[in-house]
This record gives sequence, structure tokens and C-alpha cells, in this order.
Amino acid sequence: MQGPGANSRMLRAVSEEDAIRPAYDGSSVAFRALEAWGWGELVNLGYYPLWALPQLAFGMAPFQRRLVERALDLLAPRPGERVLDAGCGRGGTTARIAARGADVLGLDLLPENAAEAAERFAAHARVRFAAADVTRLPERAAGIELGDGSFDGVLCLEAAFHFGEKGRRAFLEESWRLLRAGGRLVLVDFAWRDGAPERIEALDRDRHVRDTWRFTEFEPLDRYRASACALGFREAAFCDWTGPVTDTFQRVATALARSGSIPPLRWLLGRLRPGLRRIRPEEWAFLVQLMRAHDRVRRASRYVAFRFEKPA
Repeated sequence: MQGPGANSRMLRAVSEEDAIRPAYDGSSVAFRALEAWGWGELVNLGYYPLWALPQLAFGMAPFQRRLVERALDLLAPRPGERVLDAGCGRGGTTARIAARGADVLGLDLLPENAAEAAERFAAHARVRFAAADVTRLPERAAGIELGDGSFDGVLCLEAAFHFGEKGRRAFLEESWRLLRAGGRLVLVDFAWRDGAPERIEALDRDRHVRDTWRFTEFEPLDRYRASACALGFREAAFCDWTGPVTDTFQRVATALARSGSIPPLRWLLGRLRPGLRRIRPEEWAFLVQLMRAHDRVRRASRYVAFRFEKPA
């Protein structure tokens, strides 16, 4: 029998799903443009060393894989370990963790993402997928117990910005509970440069950025550290990937949006990536506005990776 709070929890979860879903269901022109340029099993911004930029003609996938590999180098999963991929999306990162020998559970708030991931990687014996809120973990998912100290590692790659301030704190608490002594949490996220994340209201006046990607504000860098430290985590590594991730991505995406606004270049882009032909001229004009808003938010934020460890 369900407890008296079960219905309210269910309604709250459905509400959060509905809030986030438009960022990834193809209803936004930004998502459709990125999908046309290579988003598939991986849905992240990518890591762009300058020497590799000519490869963009062939799509984003190599850069996205490079970002995942850097995150996994921080996590350092080992054969026989159990790892949680929190906010797994379409499962590409989950499968790459398993390729390093770990048994991996991928959880995503959106059931359609978990279902697509399970279908994509049905042949991988070391991966399982389920729909769950990683800020309020269930007792069991995909047949795996989510008890105290039951995992060796947790990865959250470019998902925590959706959680909100309270949700990010709750996710850190759940990660602490879930990890064994000596376990690792690798958190890759956007972080606000100062202690006033509410400034995004002025920088994103028309809510283009927040409404496209369905979030409220970024976590201040110092608050991330303070919250993790208060739980007992030790910060074992910190990487600032702002330059090769958000700065370079911004330049590339801005150039793409502006090119799409010019008919001859729009035709050329359509020849290069046929999926871009489905973007209408007025949508290209909106993408230019969106990139301007993104640039203002980018200047006030950073793209960072933490490796937090639970002391042995």
C-alpha cells in the first residue's frame, strides 16, 4: 500500500519531467540544430582543442567523446566496480564507463531517455538503465539496490544545472550516502563565477537561455565546494574547462547561427548537414538572438569538473 505522500511525490516528479522534457524532445530549434550537427547517443557540448577544430566539418561526435573520456579519466572506474551515471541521457556515457570494466547503472529523469538508452545498449551486459530522480533516489532501480555504501563511483556529466539549488544539494547528499568509503563523485557542470547567480535575470532578460535549456540558475562555484565539504567530501581534483568547452563552443555556435541567417550560406550548411534544412529562416534569426544571450551568460559562468572523494 502506498503511503499518504506517494501521490504528491508522483505529481511532483511528473511536473519536473514536464519542465525538463522540452530541452530534449526536439521542440526547441537549438536542440534540432545540434542534433543535425551530430548529437546522438551523447548529448553534451564537447571538448574542443584548437588543433582539432577542422574535424567539426564531420560533426560534433568526436568532440563529445573527448569530453566524456576526460570525465572518465577523472572518475577512473576500475573493473568490478559499481558506478552510477546520474542523468545518463541516451546512455552513451554509461556504455563508455562499462567499456572500462565497471558495472554501470544509468538513471535519467525522463523515461523516454532511459528507454532509448536501454534499447541502444541492450547488448551490453554491464549496463542497466532506469527512470529515476537522482536527487531523490528510490530504494531500487533496474533490479539494483541503491542502499548506503553500495557504489564505488558516481558521475554526473552536464546534468546538475537542471536540478536547482536545493536539488543540487540533495544530489550531493544522495551521492555521499550511496558511495562506499573511498568512493568518488565526478561532477561536471556549469558554475556561476560569483556568489550572485540571480544576476542571470539581467543577462538573460528574455529568458532565451533558461527557457531553451529548462533551468533556473547555475550553482556558484564556492557554494558547490562548500556544500560538498560540509558533507565530508574531499576535493581531490578540479578542472576548469571553460576555454575548450563553453568558450570555443560559443564561437562555433555563433558562427553557425549567423551563417544560417545568410541564404547562400544556409544552402551550403544544408548540403553539409541535411538536417539543418528543416530549420526555417525565422528560426535561424532566433538562433542569432539566442547565441547573444548565451554569450552574456557564458561570460558570467564557468565550465568545471570536480572529483570529490569520500574519505576511506
